[in-house]
Amino acid sequence: MKRKLTIRLLLLSILYGSIIFFLLGIVLRLIINFIYLNNFSVDEQDIFKVGVLSIIAGTAGGAGSWIFAKIDERKTSKYPSSDRE
Repeated sequence: MKRKLTIRLLLLSILYGSIIFFLLGIVLRLIINFIYLNNFSVDEQDIFKVGVLSIIAGTAGGAGSWIFAKIDERKTSKYPSSDRE
């Protein structure tokens, strides 16, 4: 059984992507600061930058995956599977 694509799923995928990209960005920022500054510190400005970038990446990823899923949904409804013998 396939799920019907809704706006709610779009918003959830954008939220999920933004959270994952935010966590990834913070971890990478900590690693880069440790390599160059030899300490684990993150400024308020770094958190803001990572937050903005994660929202942009999460929106792009969520919207892109939702659009491609909608395209696939339309293709399958337009052309039924050919299981003829």
